[in-house]
Amino acid sequence: MAGNVLGDSSLLSDFVQERYLPFVQENKRSWKADKSNLERHILPHLGAYRLNDISADILKSWVSTLELTGLSYSSCFRLFWLAKYVLNCAVRWGVLASDAAFKAANLPAQPSRRPVLLGAEDVLRLLDILKTYRHRAAASAIHLMLLTGASKSEILYARWEDVDFVNGTLVTNKTFTGRPHLIPLNNEALKLIHSLPRRDDVSWLFFTRNGTRLSSITREWYQIREQLGRPELRLQDLRHSFANFLVSIGINQRDLRTILGHYKPETLALVRNNILMNNVRAL
Repeated sequence: MAGNVLGDSSLLSDFVQERYLPFVQENKRSWKADKSNLERHILPHLGAYRLNDISADILKSWVSTLELTGLSYSSCFRLFWLAKYVLNCAVRWGVLASDAAFKAANLPAQPSRRPVLLGAEDVLRLLDILKTYRHRAAASAIHLMLLTGASKSEILYARWEDVDFVNGTLVTNKTFTGRPHLIPLNNEALKLIHSLPRRDDVSWLFFTRNGTRLSSITREWYQIREQLGRPELRLQDLRHSFANFLVSIGINQRDLRTILGHYKPETLALVRNNILMNNVRAL
C-alpha cells in the first residue's frame, strides 16, 4: 500500500495525493473544494516541502504570499486551516511524528462584519440594474434573493417541484439544521418565478445552457454591485437588507426567524443597531 512508504521526509504533495485526497473523497462531501484549493493555492507553494520541514514560520510566510496575490482575508483564513488540517491528518495517521513544528501557527478569524444594508433608493436602483440583466439566470437568482431574503444555496438548489404557487411558498432543505424550511413568496417573487424559462428535462429553477444546476452567480454579482456603486456589498447583505425591511415594519424576532429560517440573534441585533444609527443620522 502506497501509504506505508510515506514518512516524515515525504513531500507534502505526495502525502496529499496518496493519503489525504483518497481519504476525503470517501469521507468529505466538499472534497472537490479541498482538491481545488490544494492544487491552486497550497501545493504550488508548500507541495515541495518535506512534511517534517513545514514549520509555523513557513506557514506564516505562505499566508503573506497569498495576501499579496489579492486574496481576501477570509479566503486566506480558509486555506490556512485547510493546510493545517492536512498536516494534522499526517500526524494522526502516523505519517508525521509530531505537530511540534507547526502547532503554534495560527490565523485568527476576523471580527464579525457589520451587515451593510440597502436603503430604499439603493433597492430601486438595484431593481433597475437587474432588469438589464434579466436574460441571465444568475441575475434572476439574485433578484429572487432580494425579494425573499433567502440564502444563495436555498435559491440555487431550488427545483420547480419545490414551488407551491397556490400557497405562495418555496420549500428548501438547504438549511443550517437540515430540516425543511418554507420560504414565503410575495407576489413579485411569484411573478419572477413564473417568468423564468423552463425546460421539460430540467428540474432546477436556475440552470446553465447545458441544463445543469447554476452553481455560481459571483461574476454577475460583482458586475451588478459595481454598477450600483456599492462594491463593498456581499450577497449576504441582500438577506440582511430583507431582514432590515421586516424589522422596520414591526416583525418580531420569532416571526423573523420563521420567515428567514436560521437567522442568528446576534445578526438581528446588528441589523437593529444599523436601523438605530440610520435614524440618528436622519435627525
